Amino acid sequence: MEPGTVVWRDTAQALLRHKWLILGCVLLGIAGAAVFSLVQTQRWTASSQVVIGPAVPPALVGKLPTGADKTGPLGMDLPAETQARVMSSPALLRSVAKSLGMPTSDESAQSLASVTRVKAVTDNAYLITIDGPTADEAVRRANAIGRIYLAQRNNEAKALLTTLAGQAQDRSRTAAAQSRTLVSQISEAIARGDTQTAAALRDQRVGLATEARQAADEASAMRKALSGIGTGSELVSPATKETATSSPLVLRDITVGGILGLVLGFGLALLSTHLSPFVLTRDQAARAAGAPVITASIGRRRFWRRAAPHLPPSELTALGAEASGALARRELNPRGIGASGAGALLVVSASPTPNSAGIALAMAEASARDGRETLLVLADLGGTPVLSHVTDHEGLTDLVAEPAPTRAVRARKLFRPGTVADLYVLPPGLSDDESALAIGPSLVPGIVADLPPGYSVVIHGPASVGRHGITPLAAAVDASILVVQVGHDKDTDVSRLTAALAFAGAPVLGVVLIGASQHDETLGIPVNFKPADAPTLPMR
Repeated sequence: MEPGTVVWRDTAQALLRHKWLILGCVLLGIAGAAVFSLVQTQRWTASSQVVIGPAVPPALVGKLPTGADKTGPLGMDLPAETQARVMSSPALLRSVAKSLGMPTSDESAQSLASVTRVKAVTDNAYLITIDGPTADEAVRRANAIGRIYLAQRNNEAKALLTTLAGQAQDRSRTAAAQSRTLVSQISEAIARGDTQTAAALRDQRVGLATEARQAADEASAMRKALSGIGTGSELVSPATKETATSSPLVLRDITVGGILGLVLGFGLALLSTHLSPFVLTRDQAARAAGAPVITASIGRRRFWRRAAPHLPPSELTALGAEASGALARRELNPRGIGASGAGALLVVSASPTPNSAGIALAMAEASARDGRETLLVLADLGGTPVLSHVTDHEGLTDLVAEPAPTRAVRARKLFRPGTVADLYVLPPGLSDDESALAIGPSLVPGIVADLPPGYSVVIHGPASVGRHGITPLAAAVDASILVVQVGHDKDTDVSRLTAALAFAGAPVLGVVLIGASQHDETLGIPVNFKPADAPTLPMR
């Protein structure tokens, strides 16, 4: 299987397992967006377009004297971005507010500026967009901004031209007056016979006359230009009344909220899956145990309860039978444990559970039905008995006081008939003495070793047996089957127990998973899965 397939498969499993979380996030996003949208103040938007021509003829602007203000704020031709900022500035908007009968305080001007947007479409075309509480008010504001800006710009241009014309007229008068004063000086120089001085004064008088004439012409041109100011500037596209509000856009906000909720749900689902220390899927159970999931019961993980629910007997029987069938396949069980001849198998749970005993009983029954004499050793001394007719009999703990030479014979006498022909059961026993509870499981290897040839043995035990841990039971078997509940800790419950079983000589052949998701049913590790680093253990 390609690695990319596994990644996408894990992702699909995570999303399917958390479908209610994802759906809840989507609904939460939709509800939040709807509430947010509905509590917003209703707002309308209007747009107008202004085209601006030259305010002052460029030829006349060049006639300004050195040091004069050639920038103006509105009278001169400023860069497009600067003019756009001027249109949306509080200074201009205060005039707009005054013309519309609105308050002209600084707060009102700033509030109006916050909903005004001016964009320079080209070098001389500007798009004015503004929000208003009603459609009519938005239209009034958009058109007022364009009209007032053009009016102020024209007024500034006219004032500038008037000033320039006055300055030119003053220069003309000054030059003419100076020219007249030179007439008497020239006459005096001629009377003295100073021809050189007279010639110089004549040249100076000609220059002053020329300057006076040019200044007079400039003044005349500027006065003539006053009538053409604003001819190239107009409100080309006045704002029109909209039929729908620009805010709130409920449908848009709900769509955005749903998308954000979906993204949040996906993120939480994947984060929960990849950061969770618990077994959630077949693949995780197989990786934690280093063995394939050979059978699984469909259930639902409950976050508030990690204990496995008690499965009905029919389902336990089906799981045990399917596990026995999986063991009969040589590719899963290369040593043929439980397939034919004698063999000893340990069924152990990753944590205390009532289900593993039922699975052990079903596997023992399947072995007996195949014609093999089978012994079921119930070594879980604190567990609930699975056979009601052997609960009141002596058993494993009663062998503690039996002398070693006669212990094997005594053990054979304690075997009780099971529910299927050729099936025998060694019950836990009646003793509740602490020493018996601690030492009892360590007697299992001797009991198994003393069995006649041809017996198949299925031992059921908990993850921790007495003060010796799992070692006594693992020493009596050739391999083990691990029962794992969805919600078990991958490291503490599963991996450590798997390592302990392998170290004790009872490698895990397969996993019986309790509570698997239905979306996991056909997506698990295949039955011929083998860990890459699985060591080849010797036959017993």
